[in-house]
Amino acid sequence: MDNRRIRIAVFIAVPALLLLLPFVVYLVDRGISNGEVPRNVSIVGIDVGGLSRSDATAVIAAYERDLASEKAVFVVNGTTFELDPVTVGLDADVDGAVDTAMGQRAGGVFSGFVPWIRGFSDQIDLDLPIVVDEEAIDVQLAAWEAEAITNPAYEGSIEMSGTTVVFEYPRIGDRIDMDAARALVVASLETPERQTVELPLTDSVPELSAADIDEAVATLKRMVSRPILVHDEEQNKVLTVKPSEIADATVVTIVRESPARIDISLDPEKVAAILEPYRADFELPPVNVGFDVDIETDEVTIIPSKNGTVIDADAMTTVLFDAATSGSGSATMVYTDGAEPEYTTADAEAFGPLGLVSEFTTSTPGENRVHNIHLMADTIDGYVVWPGEEFSINEVVGQRTEAKGYLRDGAIIGGVVTCCDDPANVGGGVSQYGTTIYNAIFFGCYEDLEHTPHSLYISRYPEGREATLGYPKPDVRFRNDTDAPVIIRNSYDGNKTITVKFYGNNGGRKCEAERSERYNYTDPKTVYEPNPAVAPGSERVVEKGSQGWTVTVTRVMTMPDGTVIRQPFTHRYRGHVRVIEKNPCDLGQGPCPVRVPSVMWLPADEAAARLTAAGFQVARTTQSTEDPNADGVVIAQSPGGSQKPGTTITITIGHYESGDG
Repeated sequence: MDNRRIRIAVFIAVPALLLLLPFVVYLVDRGISNGEVPRNVSIVGIDVGGLSRSDATAVIAAYERDLASEKAVFVVNGTTFELDPVTVGLDADVDGAVDTAMGQRAGGVFSGFVPWIRGFSDQIDLDLPIVVDEEAIDVQLAAWEAEAITNPAYEGSIEMSGTTVVFEYPRIGDRIDMDAARALVVASLETPERQTVELPLTDSVPELSAADIDEAVATLKRMVSRPILVHDEEQNKVLTVKPSEIADATVVTIVRESPARIDISLDPEKVAAILEPYRADFELPPVNVGFDVDIETDEVTIIPSKNGTVIDADAMTTVLFDAATSGSGSATMVYTDGAEPEYTTADAEAFGPLGLVSEFTTSTPGENRVHNIHLMADTIDGYVVWPGEEFSINEVVGQRTEAKGYLRDGAIIGGVVTCCDDPANVGGGVSQYGTTIYNAIFFGCYEDLEHTPHSLYISRYPEGREATLGYPKPDVRFRNDTDAPVIIRNSYDGNKTITVKFYGNNGGRKCEAERSERYNYTDPKTVYEPNPAVAPGSERVVEKGSQGWTVTVTRVMTMPDGTVIRQPFTHRYRGHVRVIEKNPCDLGQGPCPVRVPSVMWLPADEAAARLTAAGFQVARTTQSTEDPNADGVVIAQSPGGSQKPGTTITITIGHYESGDG
């Protein structure tokens, strides 16, 4: 019984042990090969079974290096090209492939038994993921295409030759079939044993059509079909842009990037060159703020300032392009702001209230002088002297000339009123305007820079408070030493008066005049003038002359705070010259005349001796006479009276001839 049981137990145990033996071997093998790639596992055909992770990685990395070091060869349209895999970023995921290999036939203690058994018969070959930069491949393909394709698609051409449009239509050509070629390149790079690969071509169809070219040609012809008239209606000016100028400035570009198109434009620099000669005529300088003065009411109104204007060449490029492409032939000049004025509307508003500061009126006798005064007044009327600026009559008016319309009239020349052959007589009489404006300066309390009273006193002018004019000197000048402008307005009442008004804001100053008594009298200067009609040794008084004197006029300026400033101006009048006429000989201008002695009825020789002794030359003539008493004596002499020494006196000698008895 016991033996039977033992035999039965052995009978059962032995097969069980036989069945457990493979599992035991599996367990032993699993323990021994832990950390290795399972058997019969390969990567891209490379057996890595039984290798450790590091060894498997080294083997596959060597394979990757082989892939990267071997150049691939391609043929495009008969031209051979080599491709270095590194240039397109070839990279293999070695670590990932080894990780995948290590994970083959994995499982738990019991679940891994069956895969272990299969590992003795089943082969597992894994891929090695290869990564390339497809954009870099496309760049390389485009470069090969540009070099190897001799007949690519042609998008046509179009350009201007003068005013003629020259063009070609698009044509179909060849190109690399990019999708197929890219796939072939990638496949070649994944294979270590690389063969020369021919890349396929396909038709290259232009994106532009003949209709696109025709449309552009029509536009270009329209652009040069007629000149373009550029108007400035405000200035009533027009400039003409010729078709040849438009053609020269036209830029035609065929843009070949997808989508292809034809761009037509005008070159801004060439448009600027077309407009450049017209800038001086069309552009405007800045205009300072102005002032409108009603001289009846003395009301001052601000006329707004204006910025300067310059031609906007960029905007005109668009304007001319639109006019040319539309075929209208007409455009409007476009400007942009230029320089700002020195004095703006805002500046004027900041000056505060402007009104009448001073005025002065003088009477205007005469005709030519009144014309000259009015001409000067009209020239200066409305002139604005800005704060801190100096005003000069001679700088504003310039030299008075007949070409400017000035007439000749009396002027003081060398202390004598003279008319009218001297150049100084042109513009004679304008000193009256000088006197009038000087008094406006005086009573306006503005800083006097220069004024010169007349050398002779003229009763119609304020004594000591008047000013003469000449060119370039004397002048009337003042400085606007206030914070507001001075607006000069002139008016005249026919031929009667001239009035100068100053408008502005002098800050509240008030000026009055004080005049001293005359002092330092002087006798008149005597001038001798030659007159042959005056007998030697005598004289004739032509002008009695007058005394000169000195006078002081003081400007008394009262400031807003009550401070009083006294400004004296002293002037000496010379007085009129005393003019006396004398015989030239009395003035040392040659010898005085001598009375010719009478030699009538004296014998010829005695008469000649007497005349010679008196200092004269003698000339003799004879004349027949019937008077025997006249024979050989002087019967006539010439000239008589008083003559200069050395004058030839002719004596006539009588000659008697007796008749036959």
